[in-house]
Amino acid sequence: MLNPPVNKGLLSLGDKQRLFTRTLSLVALRVPAALCNRAMQTLPPHLLDIPRIRSVVQDPLSLTSKLVLLNDAISSDSVPQSVRDFAAEINADFVHDFPLNLEYDYWTADQILRSILPDELNVPSSFELIGHIAHMNLRKEYLPFKNIVGEVILDKNHYVRTVVNKTDSIDHTFRFFKMEVIAGEDDFLAELKESNCKFKFDFSKVYWNSCLQTEHDRLVSRFFAKKDLVCDVMAGVGPFALPAAKNRGCTVFANDLNPESYKWLESNVKDNKLGHLVRAYNMDGRDFVRQSLVDLNLPDIQAEMAALVPSAPSRGSKKKTKNAKDAEQPAEGVPAEEPKAMASEPSSNGLLEATKPTSTFRFFQHYVMNLPATALEFLDAFYGLFHGRESIVPVSSLPIIHCHCFSTVMEDLEGDVHKRAEKYLGCAIPAENIIKIHRVRDVAPKKEMLCISFRLPAEAAYANPRSSEKRKHDDTAA
Repeated sequence: MLNPPVNKGLLSLGDKQRLFTRTLSLVALRVPAALCNRAMQTLPPHLLDIPRIRSVVQDPLSLTSKLVLLNDAISSDSVPQSVRDFAAEINADFVHDFPLNLEYDYWTADQILRSILPDELNVPSSFELIGHIAHMNLRKEYLPFKNIVGEVILDKNHYVRTVVNKTDSIDHTFRFFKMEVIAGEDDFLAELKESNCKFKFDFSKVYWNSCLQTEHDRLVSRFFAKKDLVCDVMAGVGPFALPAAKNRGCTVFANDLNPESYKWLESNVKDNKLGHLVRAYNMDGRDFVRQSLVDLNLPDIQAEMAALVPSAPSRGSKKKTKNAKDAEQPAEGVPAEEPKAMASEPSSNGLLEATKPTSTFRFFQHYVMNLPATALEFLDAFYGLFHGRESIVPVSSLPIIHCHCFSTVMEDLEGDVHKRAEKYLGCAIPAENIIKIHRVRDVAPKKEMLCISFRLPAEAAYANPRSSEKRKHDDTAA
């Protein structure tokens, strides 16, 4: 297997063309251009077979002939007889010691880094891509080589302009981590598209994980029905909220405690022209769970959002996109025959109106809690949320909560998550209320990220909120 020259311990690329050029001395046949196809059909077992290198090149000494390069294992004194016979048949000359230069640009990032790093270290060439930013998470043994690793990643990926390395753990309050630029521009303003939506944000001040796109799409496409009301409690810059609105037509109230996340969430809502469907908040998650339910029923807020409805598309633009078709599919966890209490439809003036004539009270069908480190601890906010509203929010229509979390109990991940959710909610979650406990991804050895989706139990939903406060007091006293 071909590899670049060894440069163990190199800390800067410097004269990379000189350092990483390997020259192969090949045997070639000088063949008239008109006979090249015949040579290619006759000599395949003996032709040069190196990835991304042509076995036929222009003859530097003639415009009417080409050089057919032979396998690099063939030397001048070991040319197979079949090749000699073919050369004699077409009157072709042999060219000995033809130099083929494999320069720095030829080698992959893995090959360059393998030639630099100590043999005991694996090659850290994988990274997360956020717009133009390549985000790496180098372990301490790689830190002496971080800059040259960054240089190679920058060189070998034309769409990358900035390479950063994580330097600290995630801040669990505002969900971002410290990082340093190890190559390229000092530019953290990322722009990208995901799930048919445009996103823009300062990656150094907010949380974004491109590896979670599959999870974002899973919740939106499998659970959210057309025009559902969704409450995104820990929304970040909108990876759940915006696709839910744009691709499913959901009305989403989205919140994040981080002022920077809120800033970019608002900006992304505006850039995607979703102000009539997404309302952004910047407050504590527990407070938001209760406040959002109040605001959802305020006529002034409904009117404010209705005023932002974009102009109707022209008559000629009736072609349905894939996402528009997806919006018509039934949601997972909501039986088709089950009437959805208070599902909302747009009225003629753009306001969202309840379809149930028996009540004007509107409530969310789904709550998303995507803060894996602590989201379970916020479940107590739902205790007593529908106290006194049993007659207008029936048990079968209580909202579905999607709560992300971590677990290290590898022998019983689902059981661990279920028990902890019950602990923080303050009551049992019956098996029939569990819709799905989904394994999202491995985040570390013996640590997984999961999402528990369950319908809010009546015991918690209709409880007296004061009993929750008493329970907290008793737990503290104990």
